[in-house]
Amino acid sequence: MSKQNMTPSLSDTVRRAIERSLLDGAILPGQIFDERSLAEKFGVSRTPVREAILRLVALGLLQVMPRAGVVVPKLSIKELLSLLEMLAELEGVCAKFAAKRINGEQRKALREALMACEAAATAKHAEDYKDANTRFHEIIYEASKNDWATSQVRALRLRCASYQRSRFDLPGRLDRSLREHAVVVERIEAGDEEGARLAMVEHISVGGRDFAEFVSSVPTDFLSGE
Repeated sequence: MSKQNMTPSLSDTVRRAIERSLLDGAILPGQIFDERSLAEKFGVSRTPVREAILRLVALGLLQVMPRAGVVVPKLSIKELLSLLEMLAELEGVCAKFAAKRINGEQRKALREALMACEAAATAKHAEDYKDANTRFHEIIYEASKNDWATSQVRALRLRCASYQRSRFDLPGRLDRSLREHAVVVERIEAGDEEGARLAMVEHISVGGRDFAEFVSSVPTDFLSGE
């Protein structure tokens, strides 16, 4: 295989690694890094690193700072609210399509994910719940069978990841999330497309007092002053 043909796959590998770092909190809002350090970290040339960065910049996940490097842009409270509003709507669309298109295997997987969420919530284990929650939503994305919607919602989740990391640490959030998951599953299994959409929007939405509590859990150095 020629070097030209290998470069896109290397770029994808680097991009996915950076995305995992965003999800895991290894790369945080305001953090600056450069192509050379990433190339050394992943053991590749700077070309696939540059390609991966440009793709993530296009998604709004990274920002190039002339003569400084690459930074994970900080969000203002207004921007964060706007992103969460869009995330709720797109998650709702995925749930709506899932209610229409889910197959038997996916129904079983969704039930198993709900049970994993229940076990984690009962044990009050936020980290386990985060993992089960991710699996729960991924199954719904797969069941929606709409690549455009799922790619957009995943990009938004990546953009909000650092800000939502402590959300399940809020008092009562695990139990409330679990109850909301159960309603979403009930609507999807019933084939209730609009009901599934509304249940998911309600699940993801953060407003009023909930939003104030949510913002209070976000580290202040993650927020821009705009």
